[in-house]
Amino acid sequence: MIRRFLVYATTAVLISALPASAACYAEYRAQQSNPVRFHVGVAQVSDGACGNIAAAANELSARLRQNGWTLVNVLSTFGPEGLGSRQGNAGQYYLRY
Repeated sequence: MIRRFLVYATTAVLISALPASAACYAEYRAQQSNPVRFHVGVAQVSDGACGNIAAAANELSARLRQNGWTLVNVLSTFGPEGLGSRQGNAGQYYLRY
């Protein structure tokens, strides 16, 4: 009986030590020069960039540059709970990059 309890307790401790993998997103502003255009967007970023605006900016800058956009700034990073309220502002740039 005690042995079974130890196995269950050890298993529970090991499972709780696993990292939780929740999706992370960033709201950003970007621009193009010729013609001058701006947009606000929402993009998924890595878990390591969650809560770290500089890391999110590094990730997004390269993605946007591939399509002719320059990152102006990252406004915020957030979890899935913030997606719904930002979809209207991002429009066609919602989860595009």
